[in-house]
Parts: sequence; C-alpha cells; structure tokens
Amino acid sequence: MADLAGYYPNNPAPVSVEVKTVTPSTTTNTLSGKTLRLAYGGQFYEASLTYTSMTLRTMRPLQGFISQAYGPTFSFEVVFPEVSYSTSINPPSTTVRTNGAVAKGVKSVTLENCGAGKEVLNGGDYFKFANHSKVYQATNQCLSDGAGNATLYFAGSLTANVPDNTNLTITAVPFTMIFASSDQTTSTGIGGISTFEVKMREVW
Repeated sequence: MADLAGYYPNNPAPVSVEVKTVTPSTTTNTLSGKTLRLAYGGQFYEASLTYTSMTLRTMRPLQGFISQAYGPTFSFEVVFPEVSYSTSINPPSTTVRTNGAVAKGVKSVTLENCGAGKEVLNGGDYFKFANHSKVYQATNQCLSDGAGNATLYFAGSLTANVPDNTNLTITAVPFTMIFASSDQTTSTGIGGISTFEVKMREVW
C-alpha cells in the first residue's frame, strides 16, 4: 500500500514532545564475569506528543488525520516543534551538500558549500540526506573550515548509499513516522474539553 501523503498537522501544537532513541541490542553476563554485547537492528526514534486541554473542534482534525493513516499502516512526515530545529548559533546560509559519495554503514560524511567558519550543526542536532528518509543525529559540534568544508559525525550508521553532491536538510528536519498503535484514545470531559496524547515511531 502507498504511503500517506502530507505532513502531520502542526496546528494545534503539542505542549511537549518526548523523543526516544531506540537502539535494538542485548547484553549477556557470562560465568567469567564478562559482558557480551550485541546490536541486532537499526537505530530509530520514537516520539510521544502531548496536547493541552482543547475543544473538540480544535482536536478533531488530529483525529481525522490519525483515522486517515489507518493506525500504523501508512507513514507520514512530521516536523517537531523545537526538536526538528538546529541549535546552531552560526548556521550556513547555503544548502549544504556531500563532498563525495558515502557508502551504506558509514558514520561520518564530508560536506561542502557550508560557508567559511560556520557551525553547521551543534552536537545533538538532527539532519537528513535528500536521497532517503532516515533521520540522523550529529554526535558533536560540526564546524566548517575557511574553504567551507566540514566533517560531520553522526549516530546511527547510514541505511543507504549517499551519492556525491546530495543536499542535506539541517533544520526543520522532517521525520518519517507511523503511529505506534492501531488504537488511539481521546478523553472528552464535561463541556467538550478533550485531552490527547499520540505516540509514533520512525520508519524508512
């Protein structure tokens, strides 16, 4: 089935966004006292959006979007308030792109067209490549040199090959998500005031 087109509604805005990084892994303690560690899946994000009390009229467009998505059946894009935005104090004013092709599984990339002496991303900022939907997170501050080049290190190894000259989105980053459950509960009190929480997880 085709993915759901469009963005998750940003009006009304949630009062809080909780983002969880999930890294499927296991640890086992041996008789000798050693700890065996194994990662067995790709890293992804989960999010929980909480909304303040609102009227039914305000809340119902959210319900409609969730119904359209058929629970976790169809994916959608969401730009999270605050979370999706870079915290850089001196960001590039141009579109940053890759300098050379990058292979699947790699955890760093060389960038160009950043501008001289720019803070491309602050540590912990999210970003994505134009050729696939997975979102990555910078592990430390990424600074460009005088020629506008930079090396970006990130968590979560590449899930796809990235060609040379691929553009990056470094702020207002859209996450591709599905709803985490087939069920969604809305609580409506006397006077039609509703409370609402929705959970979702990243897919690609």
